[in-house]
Amino acid sequence: MKPLTTSQLDLVLVAKTLIAMSPLPPETIDRAVGALLKWHRRHPAPPSDNFIYLILSLVTTPHNGRPLSFRLPLPHSLFSSICIFTNNPPIQTQSLHPSPTILSLADLRSLYSSRESLVDLSNSFDLFLADRKIAARLPSLLGDAFYSKKKKKRRSKEPLPVNLSSPVWADKAREILGSTRLEMEGGHCKGVRVGRVSMEKKEVVENVAAAIEAAVRCVPKKWHNIRSIHIKSNESVALPIYKEGGEEDEHDDVDLEEDKGSKKRKVLAEKLEGKELKTVKRAKR
Repeated sequence: MKPLTTSQLDLVLVAKTLIAMSPLPPETIDRAVGALLKWHRRHPAPPSDNFIYLILSLVTTPHNGRPLSFRLPLPHSLFSSICIFTNNPPIQTQSLHPSPTILSLADLRSLYSSRESLVDLSNSFDLFLADRKIAARLPSLLGDAFYSKKKKKRRSKEPLPVNLSSPVWADKAREILGSTRLEMEGGHCKGVRVGRVSMEKKEVVENVAAAIEAAVRCVPKKWHNIRSIHIKSNESVALPIYKEGGEEDEHDDVDLEEDKGSKKRKVLAEKLEGKELKTVKRAKR
């Protein structure tokens, strides 16, 4: 395990405080994360599909005019490898960890001309950044291995633009490496990447606690607008960790791919933990 930076240690302390102060009992987050990681040890997923997601179900969606995208700081980074696309290598990357791989537009044209090679490239790194000056040219070079054909649906491997000509571009890169993104646009359910199944249980628990607190601050009316919270991976069922008032509603069982049926969810949850995971009612205020 790599040593944490001072800022990451500060976030770990904040996460521990948030776990203690949250309306979610610490054992609820711990139990749900443990169940999910235990299931994945028995059902390993491909390396590119091993993200753990926090699923927020809102009572009402944000109104027009509010910010639609937020960066949520995490105590433990989700990324262990990074690739940067630029048209003017070399660039100074000594201050970044992990050390990035640099690819120019010429490299992309000569080494990654087929879709198969682009898929391999996409699976080789956790995070992609791109010089803002060439960002508009990348969709035609990288294709659907990186970009979704639906304009409103961002793929996890879509390169994020940074201004490499700025003297503080590395600070922006470190901010991205140490955070996750919450998109508030459209619908009542929001998915946020908060961990990987390869991470230690304690790290995932601290990331979940930090992400919940940061996400709630971005939601209009805060906890009063949170209907339910689940965690899941691409392959697993959604495990509940919070539900407003303990009521049944159409948003109770959130799945990133498709609805698998509440009966199947209950059976699998019982297999995971040896008993059904109980949801938590909102604390009285």
